[in-house]
Amino acid sequence: MQNKKDFAIKAYLISNYIKQIPWEYIGIMLPAVGSASLMIMSTYLANKTPVMFNWTLWKEGFDHCVNFSKVDKILTSSDFYENVKNDFLEEYAKAEKFVFVEDLLKDISIGNKIQALIKSLYMPIPRISKQAVILFTSGSESLPKAVPLSHTNLIEDIKGALEIFALSDQDRLLWFLPPFHSFGFTINTIMPLISGLEMVYTPDPNDAKTILEIIKHTKITAITATPTFLKMIMNLADMNDLSSVRYAVVGAEKCPQAVADRFKELCPKGKILEGYGITECSPVVSINPIDWPKLWSVGKVIWCLDCKIIGLDSQKEWAIGEQWMIYIEWPSIFEGYLDEKIESPFEEIDGKEYYKTGDLGYLDKDWYLYITGRLKRFIKIAGEMISLPFVEWVLLEEFGDDKELKIAIEALEKDGNAKIVLFSIEHLEVEIVNDYLRKRWVSNLIKVSDIIKIAEIPVLGTGKTDYKELKKLISF
Repeated sequence: MQNKKDFAIKAYLISNYIKQIPWEYIGIMLPAVGSASLMIMSTYLANKTPVMFNWTLWKEGFDHCVNFSKVDKILTSSDFYENVKNDFLEEYAKAEKFVFVEDLLKDISIGNKIQALIKSLYMPIPRISKQAVILFTSGSESLPKAVPLSHTNLIEDIKGALEIFALSDQDRLLWFLPPFHSFGFTINTIMPLISGLEMVYTPDPNDAKTILEIIKHTKITAITATPTFLKMIMNLADMNDLSSVRYAVVGAEKCPQAVADRFKELCPKGKILEGYGITECSPVVSINPIDWPKLWSVGKVIWCLDCKIIGLDSQKEWAIGEQWMIYIEWPSIFEGYLDEKIESPFEEIDGKEYYKTGDLGYLDKDWYLYITGRLKRFIKIAGEMISLPFVEWVLLEEFGDDKELKIAIEALEKDGNAKIVLFSIEHLEVEIVNDYLRKRWVSNLIKVSDIIKIAEIPVLGTGKTDYKELKKLISF
């Protein structure tokens, strides 16, 4: 990270420009770079709220985020814009929606520089907006939803995460998850700003070669990533390349056994720790403790949250080991979507408002949380709830690949009928796939109806499979 004094001076200078924008919300479209933190801090000093934009969205999704948030200006950098621009981003540039960071520090008067220098010395406490950020959900199943998070939400979440995953001032973290990603925003951006932990930035999560070189040369001790991104890095690594890494915190998708095994080979003294997060929860809900991680578990729920497993058709709280809906109660949870037309995700249980996560799971006897699927990724066949993530997980063992994303499962329900489709980048036979499911003792109700061969499995900027795009390819 850049010099703290220079950072503070630049933040005060840029905040003067942001104050002149007559809107509460200020768009920011930047990757994992120091200027992203600078723009966020400048926005706070201007008593405004940053809205983080995902440039990897499709046009309809990006337009929805801009129009709904009523953002007039989006802060970015000219170099970054040139690297990611496409037809619809160029439309925004022509409409003068983008403001380039490089231009904000040009032609600044001596008076403004002196004023910023003085403020950087005694750091006056500004009046800040209640909302700390507007993030958008990934849009893997529908249009992205606007999620407002408060400063209290973020601080409580960071405190809770650090209670379990304790870091020291000797640790050096790698930041490559983009700040439009909820984990990238809270843990990779805000946490270092308030804790002073050292961060090393690299903007492209898909550039595994550069990331590996940075890890080797800067002696990174902790990585936060999705299993997909971590696998990309390890595929290029030789023994000792990751010797400095003590922890790899992974989430957003189930960690395959092959990823865990490879990490153990490359980092015999390191630990891979699965966690669970949701944008609406700031995002960390649970994380495996360093001293007692459990493989396949997403760890212990952070101290400030109350977690309940509740039946789908009743408010009955289920016993240890019983799988049903995961509900979470404050204080790191948002108060509701910006779009009031969206159905409230809260339900009253025992006199308290609990957030209904939409994820299914269970707690074991040691109160470790396990995720078994997402309700939206379940279908009903002959009265039985069938988990698509489970089917996908079983098939990945036989037809998947450690080096690339080769298959994905999606389904469509219509008029009481369900069609399960396997998407593959290679030719596969339906009979062979279903025979394998039988060999793995998967219920006879579960059968792949069709296999669609595609050039590549679509992936969101967060690293998650884009099931929304896959569903569009299914027809009865």
